[in-house]
Amino acid sequence: MSVPIKVAIIDDHTITREGIKKLLTQDFTNRFHVVGDFANGKEFLNFLKKDTCDVALMDIHMPVKSGDSTIDVLSNSHPDVSVVVLSMLTMDYMIEKVIAAGAKGYLPKEANISEIKNALVTVSQKKMYYNELVSVEKLRMFKDRKKTTGELSTQERIVMSYLIAGQKNSEIAEALNISAATVKKHKEHILKKTKCERTGQLFRYAYLMGFMDFHDKQNLNSFK
Repeated sequence: MSVPIKVAIIDDHTITREGIKKLLTQDFTNRFHVVGDFANGKEFLNFLKKDTCDVALMDIHMPVKSGDSTIDVLSNSHPDVSVVVLSMLTMDYMIEKVIAAGAKGYLPKEANISEIKNALVTVSQKKMYYNELVSVEKLRMFKDRKKTTGELSTQERIVMSYLIAGQKNSEIAEALNISAATVKKHKEHILKKTKCERTGQLFRYAYLMGFMDFHDKQNLNSFK
């Protein structure tokens, strides 16, 4: 009889944790042993100070300590713990961020329990598991930290900081001593590179990518 896979569930929604835990413990092949469920990354990291698990099934957007920042810590201090992200966030830049951080799997919260189980088994064997959200080509590109759209330039980051602050094109142009037409062109490039459809989505992009100070003009020098 094989040893059950030790699974930790990290999600700030109690009903999600309890539901997944129940479904895993009801697995007829007894492949899983849920060692604990936690409301945020901090609780999970505290657990790892005295215990361990094989796989962490983890949400991204959580209070206290988010999933992506937790993965960063795990990659350095607990490399034996394989992470499967289970999230409502399915944007390319977010998937790329957690892959670069060390996650071995990524599933949308719409995934059924069969796919979740398959992902847990796969990553417990130190293999990668990504559903149709991530093609083989995308995965290779993400792991190499490349984007077809390219990274934001320093000037684009600065312009984005003003956009997030709610500044108009004319106001940004005056502040940066450039033309309004140049600001408009930067804005078009920023939206294309971040895959945002409108300016209002840029704040969420900046938050998820860890650029929380982009809206603070006093910190513009930190982006150079």
